[in-house]
Amino acid sequence: MLGLAFIWYCASAAQLHAAEVNITRNQLPVVLGQYFDLYEDVSAELTIEDIRSQDIPWVRSTESTPTLGLSTSAFWAYLEITTRESINESLVLSVDSSILDRLDFYFVQGDTLVAHETAGDIIPFREMEQPYRIPIVPFSLAPVGETTTVYIRTVSSSGIELPVKLSTMGAVAIQQQGQLAFFGAFFAMFLISFLICTAYYLTMKDREFLGYMWFFAASIPFFLTQTGMGRVWLWGNSETLNNRVAFVAGVGLIVSMSYLGQAMSQKIPYRDQVNVVLRYVSYLMIPAGLYFALAPLYSITAETVAMVLMLGFAMTVAVFVISGITASQGSRSALYLLCSWGLIIIAFATNLAYRLEFMERVDTAMMISEGLMILAACALLLSMFEYVRNKNEELNQFKVETQAKGDFLRNVSREFLTPVHLILANSKRLLAAQSSKLDDATKQHMNTVIKQSDHLHNLINDLLEMAEIEAQSFEPELELVEMSHFLNEVHDMMLPSAMEKNLQFETDYASSNLLVQTDVSRLQHALINIITNAIKFTDYGMIKMGYKAIYFKRRLGIEIFVSDTGRGMSEDFQKRMFHEFAREDESTEKEPQGTGLGMVIVKRMIEKLGGEIAFESTKGQGSKFFIRLPLRDQPA
Repeated sequence: MLGLAFIWYCASAAQLHAAEVNITRNQLPVVLGQYFDLYEDVSAELTIEDIRSQDIPWVRSTESTPTLGLSTSAFWAYLEITTRESINESLVLSVDSSILDRLDFYFVQGDTLVAHETAGDIIPFREMEQPYRIPIVPFSLAPVGETTTVYIRTVSSSGIELPVKLSTMGAVAIQQQGQLAFFGAFFAMFLISFLICTAYYLTMKDREFLGYMWFFAASIPFFLTQTGMGRVWLWGNSETLNNRVAFVAGVGLIVSMSYLGQAMSQKIPYRDQVNVVLRYVSYLMIPAGLYFALAPLYSITAETVAMVLMLGFAMTVAVFVISGITASQGSRSALYLLCSWGLIIIAFATNLAYRLEFMERVDTAMMISEGLMILAACALLLSMFEYVRNKNEELNQFKVETQAKGDFLRNVSREFLTPVHLILANSKRLLAAQSSKLDDATKQHMNTVIKQSDHLHNLINDLLEMAEIEAQSFEPELELVEMSHFLNEVHDMMLPSAMEKNLQFETDYASSNLLVQTDVSRLQHALINIITNAIKFTDYGMIKMGYKAIYFKRRLGIEIFVSDTGRGMSEDFQKRMFHEFAREDESTEKEPQGTGLGMVIVKRMIEKLGGEIAFESTKGQGSKFFIRLPLRDQPA
């Protein structure tokens, strides 16, 4: 019985007193986690005086890195340090975690509180003795043989962990130099990846590139917060920005997963239903992001953070499944994405596991997580490059097919053109020669044949023109032309048509003797088409044509305009005017209508000459077209 009582007494004493760490110079650095006694202050209101004066039920840590999960409680850690020899170097406590909101370090020697230091995300650098990406607190040991008692109070809304080391300032500096080099390479890679994805998205306007772009755009600020480099480089003196950026960037990562899932779900079963769910999640993240950005930091609870973490993990798994299904259908791009997402799931699940207190955090957790993210980013870039290669192959195949269709269309159109031309010419000749012998009904039928034949003739000519412009062998015949003289010729050609409708046709030249290098016949064709439309849709008023010198694409150019006081165009038709076979519905317009290809031909022709076409129009007030060309530029 006496033996059992002695064992019970020893165990009780072990619970009442913290472990005493007796250190020498050769032992440093020392991981302190397993020596801590821990206490959870649920109310988060106890002070250091309360902790020292009350009978606290301390619990001995069993982990080298105490991992306490997501909680609104304050956690206290307690440790006694002694030494058998004099240590001449500066000692520090370093906490290799950059996501803790606040840490208070209390150092007691004898019965006296000799120092109190604070660190953490919400402590500005200007208030810290050693401002750095992770908490580093220098302190002095009591004389040899005496005890220094350390109390650490920790609070954090994004998970509590205590990877505390006792080391010297020199050793910490050497260790951090290698990590800084690693972080520099890490962020440089992610920034370059973001710029590449952005360039591809702006060029191709593809949703998948939007997903890649969002992923890297959100990853950069997220890892700036997780590594502490954001505080070093950008917002060291902000009290709340590190947490807010982390939460908002996490929301951005979920949005990027939604976009990637939507881009890949084109080849999976229940595509529409999957897209609806993914789209709903991305919309749901808008108020979530605003909440994290604007809400008071104290109102963001651990439960809210846990919910976002779980949603992020669910989205990661969903995209992994979608990419797996797509990869099984033969998509190499999806296969690379599957590998990338597998690595992300491992990194995410590990991070989530120790934040939710499912497993102990190891000292190299951050380095392992970022190494996995680098591999995932490489696989993601390979996926993107493979996607681009597939798109290029599809584009080349499309060009081949378009060229074949163009050749077929050109050949068939030429075959049609001869009989249509004969029908039109003979119909006109017959009507002119036999007009006095034909009754009114026959004349009406003949006029109908002539009108429809003329319409078909124009359509075939437009198709031939389009086929020629789209041909890879198309080469404009450039020559210098004086613009005033050229436009006067166009004016003289179109003036009779304007006079037939009693319309004025004026010119307005802002300069003279302006030489332009262009394809004269093509430009003349474009202007005649525009002026013909202006005359056709103007019942009264005037047509005006002119030009002026401008800067076009950062060099000298010319702007030719044609304006009218006609019907104008509706906003709906303005959006589709340059689409093939586009017409504006007009109940008063007589048949046959135009082919709907004229303005398409004009636009492509001007672009082939290295220029652009624009317009302004108001329904019922008229329209104004602008053709802008370089003076000496090469055609596009």
